[in-house]
Amino acid sequence: MTFFYILIFLEWASFLTGLFFLKKGNRSGALIVVFLASVVTAETVVYFARIFLRPNALIGFTNTWYNCMLPVQCISLFLFFYRKTGLVYWKHAIKGFISMVLFITLLQFLVSDVNRFNTFNYTLEAIFIAACSLHYLFELMNSEEIEEVTRDPFMYVSIGLLLFYLGTLPYNITKFYLFDTYPRLFYIYYYLFFAFNYFLYGIITFGFLWAKKK
Repeated sequence: MTFFYILIFLEWASFLTGLFFLKKGNRSGALIVVFLASVVTAETVVYFARIFLRPNALIGFTNTWYNCMLPVQCISLFLFFYRKTGLVYWKHAIKGFISMVLFITLLQFLVSDVNRFNTFNYTLEAIFIAACSLHYLFELMNSEEIEEVTRDPFMYVSIGLLLFYLGTLPYNITKFYLFDTYPRLFYIYYYLFFAFNYFLYGIITFGFLWAKKK
């Protein structure tokens, strides 16, 4: 639980730092703050669920809850990258990403078991967000403001998202299999999972604090 407490602390720290960033008038980061708000909401609810729910009910609840909240987090990021890009073809691509995530989420709630974690949807979300992060970095490096790139808070956000989703994807799609068949390997990935989380929220916090003043 110590790892979980540290994670919640870092998530709340990045969220509160994001609110301070908005208070300074940097409205371009509003959707990132929405993403962080959905993260702290999701994790805080799960924290209390672990206290009040029985173990047999906890798994089904957390899977259903994450199946609802992860699309919210991803769509807020997609909308952020949609606003930041100046390329028409990439705007159309992001619309396609949003449509696919919404369709698969709705499909599970209509014809599948919502108490099972939607691994396929999470895999697509992770790939799409990694692609958006990489594309944003590509656009940033080719912009006219390249000399100020290190003061762009969203560069750090994109780096964090890129490494987090690519780094944790193997864990999230294989964790149940690894836990049952290769427990030692599972725990290696388990600790790496927390390390990637710490890096993500740490670098987001740093990016907001280091941001150039508009």
